[in-house]
Amino acid sequence: MVKMTMIARVTDGLPLAEGLDDGRDLVDAEMYKQQVKALFKNLSKGHNEASRMSIETGPYVFQYPLT
Repeated sequence: MVKMTMIARVTDGLPLAEGLDDGRDLVDAEMYKQQVKALFKNLSKGHNEASRMSIETGPYVFQYPLT
């Protein structure tokens, strides 16, 4: 089940859109938003391998398809 969706530009890591399912299921939503923003920044600097496309963090997995 998708808990959070964020869309960002890879060139500079700028978040363009975000959506939260309903916010009640994800108690630590702000913490995960910060982690996603850090992931976007790392992707923009080339620190994460683009071919990996998923990062585990606690009970959740961030998926990031690059187009």
